[in-house]
Amino acid sequence: MNVKRFVGKNAREAIAQARGAWGDQTVVLSNRPIPGGVEILAMEGAEAPMHGQGALPAPGSGPGAPAALQNEPVTPMSTLSFQQFVRERQRRDVMQSATADGTPAPATPAASSVAATATPPARPAPVEPARFAVQALGQELGQPATPSVAAAGAVRAPLQAIAKVAATLASQSGGLAVGDDVMSELKSMRGMIATQLASMSWFDTVRRNPAQTQLLRLMLSNGFSPSLARQLVHRLPADCEETRATWWLLEVLAKNLHCSAEHSIANAGGVFALVGPTGVGKTTTCAKIAAHFSRQHGPASVGLITVDTYRMGASDQLRAFGRLMGIPVHTARDAASLSDLLDLFGSKKLVLIDTVGVAPRDPRLAELFAALPARAKRLLVLNASSQAEALEDAVQAYGGGAGSRVVISKLDEAVKCGAVVDVAIRHQLVVEGIANGQRVPEDWHEARAPLLVQKALMKQTPSIFTPDDTELGLMLTSPQEAIPARSGSRGETVLKDHRA
Repeated sequence: MNVKRFVGKNAREAIAQARGAWGDQTVVLSNRPIPGGVEILAMEGAEAPMHGQGALPAPGSGPGAPAALQNEPVTPMSTLSFQQFVRERQRRDVMQSATADGTPAPATPAASSVAATATPPARPAPVEPARFAVQALGQELGQPATPSVAAAGAVRAPLQAIAKVAATLASQSGGLAVGDDVMSELKSMRGMIATQLASMSWFDTVRRNPAQTQLLRLMLSNGFSPSLARQLVHRLPADCEETRATWWLLEVLAKNLHCSAEHSIANAGGVFALVGPTGVGKTTTCAKIAAHFSRQHGPASVGLITVDTYRMGASDQLRAFGRLMGIPVHTARDAASLSDLLDLFGSKKLVLIDTVGVAPRDPRLAELFAALPARAKRLLVLNASSQAEALEDAVQAYGGGAGSRVVISKLDEAVKCGAVVDVAIRHQLVVEGIANGQRVPEDWHEARAPLLVQKALMKQTPSIFTPDDTELGLMLTSPQEAIPARSGSRGETVLKDHRA
């Protein structure tokens, strides 16, 4: 039997190649898509098994076959799969070639044919090397694993063994489709072993370093990112006790959270444009800052400008606050009118621009940045109750690099505020103030790092979203990339020690 493999850009081209080799009698046995085209297996029509033409003579029933093979019962072709037909045909060719050479052929029990029909069809010959390779892999991985501190490093040895076996299978399979399922099983085995060994390393860390485990659980349950949590835990002194670990964490976080309490914009003034996504509280925050500044320097020292002409009632809300404070509110409809108003307010100590809310991925965000003059500094408003991913997205979209100014709003609505503190630390943002309510200006507070960190690490009431130790281990050992920060190298945040 002559079975050949043909590869073409599409099925029509591959079939044309097969017909060019054998003519119109070509029989296509199988086809499958491969990278760059289609692969088919075909044979000459005269050798193809024909169902429905009666019984197929059993292998070895010819006149020149041994007596043991002639006594085998004849099995109808309708009960045999094509794979078994190929297997029996190859065995018959071997027997016939051995008889022609004068060498005695190995005797095969007559019951083998019956057993072949009673059992499921066997795999083709190319799968045999794969089976032995998997058995060899099982022997390599059969050593009992003992949890240790170096368990994470031990992941490489079995994974390298799996990669070696996969390469052997790829060379032995010869590109046939029969090796695909084995390769898929090996990949699944590789991921399973990596997860198991990483989990062993995590639970060994829990056993050996209870203080580190306590800090990890505290930070993750309060919304901090695994990236920052791992960096801080690795810096924990080896001699630090559990009772002291929490105080150490408070000191380190407060040291790395930058706040401008005395020199905030509510005290120093300047020209600022409040930016941020829709609904973060830009208009209310603008009114709170203006009211706080006017109490110290008078209403005449404050200028209010709104460019939010898209949202219905946005300018009316700021005008209502302005009437209560005695500060007129002006509307800028384009970049030219905004520049003219800034020239008009040149003598003002504080000028605040209330911008329209734009989503981080909205194409109009570039238009907003282009309309803002260079002399207006951006003041990003971050909603403390937002998801950690939404905060990260907003900081990156609005250009929140090191030293950028932010205001934390809606702190009273946040169940946990660890995420906003985490974002501020990783990107080295400067927190100008905190807004935690609807009252103007009573709900405006100066940013104090120790108080903000203490609130971020406040012990939470256990809920259905609180992971246990097993789930915590899976969260920290699953493959994931740390969120890159705007400073430091390799995505790590430059952290200051609590003694610095």
